[in-house]
Amino acid sequence: MGIATDLIIIVIAGLLGGFAARRLNQPLIIGYILAGIAVGPFTGGITVSEVSQVEQLAEIGVALLLFSLGLEFSLKSLKPIKGIALGGSALQVGLTFLAFYGLGHYMEWGNSSSLWFAAAMVSSSTAVILKTLSSRGQMGTLSSQVMLGMSIVQDILVIPLMVILMNLNVTGISFWGVTQPLFKVMLFVGTMLFAGSQVLPRLMQRVARWESRELFVLTVTAVGLGVGYVTYWLDLSFAFGAFIAGLVLSESDYGRAALTDLVPVRDLFGLLFFVSIGMLLDPSFLLQNLGSVLALLTLIALARGFLLGGTGRLFGYRNVIPLAMFLGMIPISEIAFIVLQHGLESGALEQKVYSTALSVVVLSMLLGPLATGLTTPAYSLIKRLRRSPEAASRIPASPDLSNHVIIAGGGPLGARVGLVLQSLEHPYVIIEPHHATFLRERKEGLRLLYGDPGQDVMLEAAGVNRAKLLLITLPGRMDTLEVVKKVRRHNATLPILARGEEPEECRLLEQHGATRIINPELESGLEMARQTLLQLDLPATLVLREIEALRRLSSWSPFAELPEHRALADLRNATSLINLEWFYLHEECPLVHKTLTESAIRKEFGLSVVAVKRGEELFSTLDGAFQLLPEDYLAVVGTHEQNQRFLKKFAPPRREW
Repeated sequence: MGIATDLIIIVIAGLLGGFAARRLNQPLIIGYILAGIAVGPFTGGITVSEVSQVEQLAEIGVALLLFSLGLEFSLKSLKPIKGIALGGSALQVGLTFLAFYGLGHYMEWGNSSSLWFAAAMVSSSTAVILKTLSSRGQMGTLSSQVMLGMSIVQDILVIPLMVILMNLNVTGISFWGVTQPLFKVMLFVGTMLFAGSQVLPRLMQRVARWESRELFVLTVTAVGLGVGYVTYWLDLSFAFGAFIAGLVLSESDYGRAALTDLVPVRDLFGLLFFVSIGMLLDPSFLLQNLGSVLALLTLIALARGFLLGGTGRLFGYRNVIPLAMFLGMIPISEIAFIVLQHGLESGALEQKVYSTALSVVVLSMLLGPLATGLTTPAYSLIKRLRRSPEAASRIPASPDLSNHVIIAGGGPLGARVGLVLQSLEHPYVIIEPHHATFLRERKEGLRLLYGDPGQDVMLEAAGVNRAKLLLITLPGRMDTLEVVKKVRRHNATLPILARGEEPEECRLLEQHGATRIINPELESGLEMARQTLLQLDLPATLVLREIEALRRLSSWSPFAELPEHRALADLRNATSLINLEWFYLHEECPLVHKTLTESAIRKEFGLSVVAVKRGEELFSTLDGAFQLLPEDYLAVVGTHEQNQRFLKKFAPPRREW
């Protein structure tokens, strides 16, 4: 069966590797790479025979992978971090390239091999970082935005660098040899930006009108691979074209739909790509050169880590972000395989250098997810060894602050809660970890502390021992868990509200002391259900009863039935029995020019008139002699059925046009 047999072997091996990775609570990528090593041509047993054909399919896999990454990453998301994403990435890529070019010369690899080696080592794997952060529940944090933003820009910068090296192999070092590929890249990107704003949205709109999901998926795939082939034809990278196509399409209204439909295709070809990466690794070469490869990997990881972390601090990022960049961006980019392959095929890269660099890249991908898991404990250790520098720059809390609410994490959610508490004049304080948000919310008059809510010094400054309630609004699971643990060391009885989505995450938070866990997805679903029932004109009592029943049915937490929560639900049900409605008295209404006693509204309908609005004046103290006039607005209180009966009788007549 040839290639068909190889694909079956790859899929089954990838499945088993994925099971093993999942069992060990590691990203699936690790399992795929190890599966590739197991079925590769350098190991015994069941082996893939048509390696070259699998590698060609893997090229499609990396193109679809980068295409989907482009779809998932909108250029607009770079705006909040554009300084470090653009300037910081360019600085880091330049310094890393020079450092590793010098390292290549130190290892006596020759000028050409050193250049290609340096180009392969400068960028981090967006795919590995994205999947690792997602599996650890750390997406949406500022550190994840910085890491993904920089890795995206790194990949963009590596492509023209690789094209320049390809031209230099032909033309030698010359002005034309450097400027021609840059001009070609800029021309292609400019054309794609035009096509993305004018051509692709119209194409996707036309296809979407046919309401054929199959045709829509085919169109999306054709766009990514087709643009990739154009860049290949222009002597640029096939994967680069697909990535730019994804970035451009992400700005259209159909970007999210395209990503959703492409995910199954991407994941299947992505499996091929990562398994093929493992197949490229020669275990015998690795064992023979284990010492030098591990030493080189350590040196590269440390050098890249210090440059990345230093760049983060240079651009004003503090707290856990530089450490997260140091540990989380260890995986070298999948673009490195393309760079190394081009270098080997052009004869510019020696075989031994290629094998060594390839081993380093594969091991970095295996090491990356493991190193990312060390970020939280390493940061906790650092904080214990030294007081945070942010403690000196924070705005001190009032020493008399007590019986208050602490909102740990701030952000839009924390700000809204703070505004509610402020309007009720209840004491509170927000611990805001992001400086830009801190400055913005301080202008709104909110009471804030600037710093990491997971630090003991910040919790002490917020008066955690005197607080009445703690609300955690941090988006990351590990960050939230860290705050819960720290708070429990200071105050064992303080009620803690936290948000959690997955049942496993909720149980973990509860085990460490969270009192009540809010599920954002559940709450948004209940609100959608409530709005749906209201739009169907169902009685408010029925709507509230159904929503409360659904809440009790959906809530997993044992805290859902606490007495205070049941009392609140009972009050809601009681309140829903009473509706206040405003009714307009038109000129032909029989109630006009009658007193309240003469109108017999209470006697006939059981309603109470509690206020009348007449022009700009509001009458809230009424007696039976109060006379109703045309264009008055009556505020009446009663049940939904009473209000509807009143409206049906006295509603303004329909007018014929």
